[in-house]
Amino acid sequence: MQNIGSFVIKHRIFLSWLFGISYLVFTAPPRYVPPTSALLYLVIGLEIAFLGEGLRIWANGFLHKDESLAVNGPFSYTRNPLYLGSFLIGCGFCIATSRLLLFVFFLAFFFLVFLNTIRHEESILEGKFGSEFQKFKQNVPIFIPKFTPYDSNVYSKFSWKQVKHNKEHLTVIGVLVIALYAIIRYLIQYNTGAPYNKILG
Repeated sequence: MQNIGSFVIKHRIFLSWLFGISYLVFTAPPRYVPPTSALLYLVIGLEIAFLGEGLRIWANGFLHKDESLAVNGPFSYTRNPLYLGSFLIGCGFCIATSRLLLFVFFLAFFFLVFLNTIRHEESILEGKFGSEFQKFKQNVPIFIPKFTPYDSNVYSKFSWKQVKHNKEHLTVIGVLVIALYAIIRYLIQYNTGAPYNKILG
């Protein structure tokens, strides 16, 4: 089991790209899904994905990598708001395709890859921040947010400069591109986007 964890951590970028390619192949809704249902799934899915990206932006505004332990903003509700945001993005885009199998595949992929990554990263944080991280870990859940914020004597403000420093704008661009791709595929699927047929086939 430890060997599997080490493998997914080492190759998580490759595995993420592999899932991304699979997603692009199956973006179009199944033929049997009626247009109104597919549109509903698309709208709900994109809203969830944008919510996830909003969470990532919020978290990156408080994240100072290798400098200090982030305990403010969304970090006061969950220890891993960035991964929670990524989870919502992935779930949202899978829902947008109306494909249950793709959604199930994503859940399995996420819990295999990212939960192992979270454990690995938290062992590093524990070694670096010691008792400070231990206290944080005891009071803030690993993934599912709690309702009350973590009571810390450390206070920091949200910073757009830090969002840019953490290169979250690249993720924003990626989310917007995939969202546009999903919309175009929907239009093609239901013959409402004839001008795009030559682009995506």
